[in-house]
Amino acid sequence: MIKVNLGGHKKAKSATKFTLPQNYTPVVLLAIAAGFVGYGYWWYSSLNVQIADLDNKINQAQAQKAALDNVIKQDQIYEGRKKALENRVKVIEGLQKGQVSPVVALDQLSEAVQRTQYVWLSNLDQNNAVLTMSGVGTSLNAIADFYTNLTATGYFKNIDVSNAQDSAGNFVFSLKCEFSPPRNPATAGQPAAAGGN
Repeated sequence: MIKVNLGGHKKAKSATKFTLPQNYTPVVLLAIAAGFVGYGYWWYSSLNVQIADLDNKINQAQAQKAALDNVIKQDQIYEGRKKALENRVKVIEGLQKGQVSPVVALDQLSEAVQRTQYVWLSNLDQNNAVLTMSGVGTSLNAIADFYTNLTATGYFKNIDVSNAQDSAGNFVFSLKCEFSPPRNPATAGQPAAAGGN
């Protein structure tokens, strides 16, 4: 069917327009403010969580530091004890190296006396490595042989002998020497021949 407009007027198309309310500005501003407040609260909350996490880590680090400080103090105490013990060991080793063995000294002295005829010891004193002795010999040659036999052992150094003749015609002597074990005892010399009158 065909419709004819007899009025001669064209009917205007009715346009539908979307119209916003006149007061939309406060609503938009309120939404933006609410967004900022929400974002600020979220940011503040995340910072509080980070601060709490960092405080917890700081407390843990301080506890570890206190434990390590205790370990360091204990280590310093042990190091001090170790150094003191090492010093004691060095002193003991030094004393042992410098120690004069009376057994060895008497053994070597006994051998020197036995190799020498007509010499008898009457007194012997030891002060550390220094030996002081006195005795009797029938002649100056016997005392000289004793001196030579002491030297030949390699254990006696800095031998100082003084003598005098007694009323019976024998010679009384006093001797002072230093006992010093040789580095290689096998290199000690041979004893001298026995002395006579």
